[in-house]
Amino acid sequence: MNKKLCMSLLATLTTLALTKSVNATDVTINISGKVVASPCVLDGSGTINVDLGQTLQAADLETAGSFSNWVPFTINMKNCPASTNNVIATFSGAADALDASRLYTSTGTANNVAVELQSSDATHIPLGNAKTLTIPRAADNTAVFPLQSRVWSKGNVTTGTIALVVNVTFTYN
Repeated sequence: MNKKLCMSLLATLTTLALTKSVNATDVTINISGKVVASPCVLDGSGTINVDLGQTLQAADLETAGSFSNWVPFTINMKNCPASTNNVIATFSGAADALDASRLYTSTGTANNVAVELQSSDATHIPLGNAKTLTIPRAADNTAVFPLQSRVWSKGNVTTGTIALVVNVTFTYN
């Protein structure tokens, strides 16, 4: 093949290639991520049973606004990584219409009772449905949630059982 023809063909192909690349679409790559605090480990099983009493007297709960004694308990977290500053517990369950900020509805057979949940430290934060309690990670890499619960009367309580489930979801920062 003729050297001039080869050079002309090469120049034409180069021009076409350059023209094509000039019309190319730009691409943007967005890269993102998030580093979050590592979780702690629940110390014990995933179920905590709180017995509010097996001999509560209906007569003691007859008047609306009366209540049983507080029953204290804790949720203990251990092995919290140093990167975790706080453990946040969010409580959820069937909120009682009387006061959803602190009371849960009993699904037991006793009528006109609710169950109150709050922190048992000096703050006594009410822990009704969707409420949170934040506990800082201690130097020994634990977080202890001090809690207490009691029966709350709506008046004219009938005999029967008290039962409910409160779920707790943990987040970390």
